[in-house]
Amino acid sequence: MRTIVTLTTDFGTRDAYVAQLKGVLYAQGPSQLEVVDLTHEIAAQSVLEAALFVRAAWPRFPAGTIHLVVVDPGVGSARRALALAHGQQLWLGPDNGVMSLALGAAEPRAVALDPLLVGTSQLSATFHGRDLFAPAAARLAHGTSLESLGAAAQDLVHISLPLVQRSRSELQGEILHVDRYGNLISNITRQHLLALSAAQQSSEPDLQRLRARVGSSPWLPLVRCYADAASGTASALLGSSDLLEVAVTNGNAAAQLSCQPGTPLFVRHEPAS
Repeated sequence: MRTIVTLTTDFGTRDAYVAQLKGVLYAQGPSQLEVVDLTHEIAAQSVLEAALFVRAAWPRFPAGTIHLVVVDPGVGSARRALALAHGQQLWLGPDNGVMSLALGAAEPRAVALDPLLVGTSQLSATFHGRDLFAPAAARLAHGTSLESLGAAAQDLVHISLPLVQRSRSELQGEILHVDRYGNLISNITRQHLLALSAAQQSSEPDLQRLRARVGSSPWLPLVRCYADAASGTASALLGSSDLLEVAVTNGNAAAQLSCQPGTPLFVRHEPAS
């Protein structure tokens, strides 16, 4: 029976770091191991971006999947290295919040990895992905229990998305991520939009009455899909992760609107004419 291990890192592919992770997994893991590259293009040291990516991806994987998440600015420090169980899947990563958006409010069963129990004889101070997390993932893939890899860990570090500010008539969020198409993905969710719309009218909320503005852009309509806006024009829409984004059809919104992560995004309800 195959075991899937996903990899999420900020290593990129120019260096040999990813290959070293995979070498350990294939050398120490079971013969039916399947390694899936979720991404290696997380912005350097961006724990929040990695947390967003993992939160979006993990529910699509089957029970028993092992997620190895190595975005670890504190590597070699006193931060804990964790292995935990959540959602019938197993997770490994530093205790810096990188897995916390996927966990939500859950309190998972977790251990702090002990290099001696993992079987690591040499531990680099700068590459725990290779020397600690990958060997631990290989052990788990063989069926080793969490509890045999370290002592129970509690009070895990959690991060959260920046808060969305709301008045009766307007939302203020911010851009969290720019994807490879230049789409500007924000922290404003479908639930935020529905609540704003519902506060303006007694009937069923109508998202088509909402308008969004990012940076110095004009107020933009909300559309259902990219193709609903004319080529080269900007619009807002709910993306596949149910987060509001601003896009330019067949173009690059980040470049065209001169926006980046941290740029404010406003949403308002257009009054009836």
